[in-house]
Amino acid sequence: MILIWYAALAFLLFFGAKICKNGMWNEGNMSLEHTKNFLGFCAIIIVFHHCAQATCASWLNPRYIRHGLDIFVTAGYPMVAMFFFCSGFGLYKSAKAKPDFFKRFIPARIIPILIPSGLTMLVYILFRYIRKIPFNIDPPFEVNSHNTWHPYIWYVPCIILLYLLFYVGFGLFKKDWAGILTVALGIIGYIIFCIRFHYGTWWFNTPHMFLIGILVAKYEKGFFENCKKMYVPRLIGTILIIPILWFLGDNAGGLYLMLSHHPYTFVYGYRADLVAAIFQFLYTLAFMSLYYLISMKIKIGNPVLSFLGKFTLELYLIHGIFIHMFGYYMINEGVKPVYYIKNVTLFVLVILALSIPISYAVSLLDKKVGKLLRPKKKD
Repeated sequence: MILIWYAALAFLLFFGAKICKNGMWNEGNMSLEHTKNFLGFCAIIIVFHHCAQATCASWLNPRYIRHGLDIFVTAGYPMVAMFFFCSGFGLYKSAKAKPDFFKRFIPARIIPILIPSGLTMLVYILFRYIRKIPFNIDPPFEVNSHNTWHPYIWYVPCIILLYLLFYVGFGLFKKDWAGILTVALGIIGYIIFCIRFHYGTWWFNTPHMFLIGILVAKYEKGFFENCKKMYVPRLIGTILIIPILWFLGDNAGGLYLMLSHHPYTFVYGYRADLVAAIFQFLYTLAFMSLYYLISMKIKIGNPVLSFLGKFTLELYLIHGIFIHMFGYYMINEGVKPVYYIKNVTLFVLVILALSIPISYAVSLLDKKVGKLLRPKKKD
């Protein structure tokens, strides 16, 4: 039955897609409409990724492992990388196209992020209170993997930091070189901070794509034209390197431990994670390149993707609530869920059926607030 989901995902992505004829190109491959469609698909893959981590990840209690979604266990970070990439691209393009773009930039961009973040955080706090789960707090300068009350909240401080870096670099300094330098140094500083205090690799293996998005936007015309040259060899080369980097991103840490003959300890285990993170950096670049090249020839889009693309952040933050309500544990292993759904197909169906409408409803509130905070158009 689980194969139905694989077929459904393929149908979701390619239904309504249009293939460009020989010599023709999809000039709007990075348009707002096209990227929103793809990010809607990415958001669904992230849902499957977290469902996989709750059903068939190797670190789970063997009694509760149910296979079927195994391919999605490590499929989350390249999807998140695409969100950062498109965010950087979109912000740069908007800043250049709209003279008043930076007017009320911070409240208009950040408050709509804080609304779903705050609402979902309250739900996790309520869960902890009702089930008597400890409210442990990891200080930001403590050396550990930095688990949070909200399992997926790490994305929020990261994207807010990137927005602030963009505002300072391009809104206050004005010059592109200063903006790019500010964002680059900020991201490097963030990555060093995460490494220094041993944050989990998911905290820092994708934000660099925000800078890549800015650079691609700045040099978009030349980048697009350059990709036309030797298009087929580029595409084939990218397709060939993708599985290699995917494998190394997933397994380089284990190979490091094996070749260095060290047992898994906190220190050596973290070094192994850093080795894996290097290949994950490279994999996200390759994955973005593959998307870009394919999108030059295939234009995706259908009503479902268009709909999903309207509330990707809300879906990202909300779906985890239901994973913890119906997975084999709630937040912490050993804590019983509201109801344990053993069947993987039904589990995914319930998560999607509950998450999508609620996420959309919350997004309406977010968009209304964001609209009120944006500068009014002058007559």
